[in-house]
Amino acid sequence: MAIDFTTTISTVTNIFKNLFKVPTPLQPISKEEILIGSKFREGLSAIDIASKIIERKKEIGIGIGPLPSGSENIDLLMETIRVEEIVNALLTKAKVEIAVAPGTQITATGGNAGGPIVVQGATITISKGEGIIR
Repeated sequence: MAIDFTTTISTVTNIFKNLFKVPTPLQPISKEEILIGSKFREGLSAIDIASKIIERKKEIGIGIGPLPSGSENIDLLMETIRVEEIVNALLTKAKVEIAVAPGTQITATGGNAGGPIVVQGATITISKGEGIIR
């Protein structure tokens, strides 16, 4: 009985610790880091995310094996379904929008009957761009 009580206290303590964590602000990422780093990103995987959540459940003492009756743990199946639906929504419904500040340097090339043309300049208004999550 002492083991169950200790596990319960540990679980409640961990829940309270995580409940009151102060979020850390995101660090800015440079253009170069985005360009280089994006090449090494794996993309979203519902199975990987669900596996991590299930591992974390185990860390705080939530059982991840079969139920005491021997039947399958439906909570784990539901966790996988939940994450699959969230990832699917992100991949098929989410939009990424960006803003380009005025003064951003631009270079353009082109040509006409007189030959090639190279233009140097800067944006004068805020520009908007769109993308997709992968």
